[in-house]
Amino acid sequence: MKQLILLIVIAGIVVFCSNENEYLEIPSSSIRMRVIANSNSEEDQADKYIVKSFVEEKLYEFIDGLDREEDIMDSLEKNKEEIDAQIESEIKKANLDVDYSSNLGNNYFPQKEFKGLVYAAGNYDSFVVTLGEGEGENWWCVLYPPLCTIDENKSETEYHSLIKDTILKYN
Repeated sequence: MKQLILLIVIAGIVVFCSNENEYLEIPSSSIRMRVIANSNSEEDQADKYIVKSFVEEKLYEFIDGLDREEDIMDSLEKNKEEIDAQIESEIKKANLDVDYSSNLGNNYFPQKEFKGLVYAAGNYDSFVVTLGEGEGENWWCVLYPPLCTIDENKSETEYHSLIKDTILKYN
């Protein structure tokens, strides 16, 4: 009987002390990207992913080979007009019926969870594209360190390992 009680106490301690979702601290010198959908309708969510694809590709064109936050932000700032023109062009080319706005600067991100990792809420240097009213779910990633390029098809364990390795590399 004592063994059963001891086992229950130990199990309770393990459950109480274990954290189901690992907290991940993105370095303070990070840059995020976010595309906010007009609404949660299927059409608006599909539009978000279309815009996300070309915005992400375009941003990486301007930061390729850069490995310091300051250099990346400088490049995005210098090329913001061209990035915006490309977004507008791609929206027209894709026949999307949506207005957009973009913001490069320090923007608030709520706490995010992905693949069992919790990303802290806070203000981050970022490039944010808002479609229409911006009332829908958003897509986001971390441009620097380059976490957007981490393979989302990896298992949680592989993903956690890749994220930690990338963050350690850029700290």
